[in-house]
Amino acid sequence: MFFLSEIEHTLMLPPHLLNRPLDEAIKEQLDLIFLDKVIDKQGLCVSVYDIRSITGGFILPGDGASTYTVKFRLVMFSPFVGEIITARLKESTVDGLRWSCVIFAV
Repeated sequence: MFFLSEIEHTLMLPPHLLNRPLDEAIKEQLDLIFLDKVIDKQGLCVSVYDIRSITGGFILPGDGASTYTVKFRLVMFSPFVGEIITARLKESTVDGLRWSCVIFAV
């Protein structure tokens, strides 16, 4: 149901974030890009797990943002075929079903 997926992404870091620690600013931008998004053939992104490497830091001409190549791991949610999930149906339309489930149990 949950697994780690390693991804490499080219990220443009806005100038107003350059005064913060680099790994913290990059993690914040990765959260904005990937959190709660579905990645094709992988599943729903739940969280940025860790940052493996950061390279680059180039500022392209005419742009104030620095560009980094980041390798990181995401915690993904993807139920396997045949898995039974307990959920509550919220809405049913021609576009599909909306359901609610408790992923984390305390």
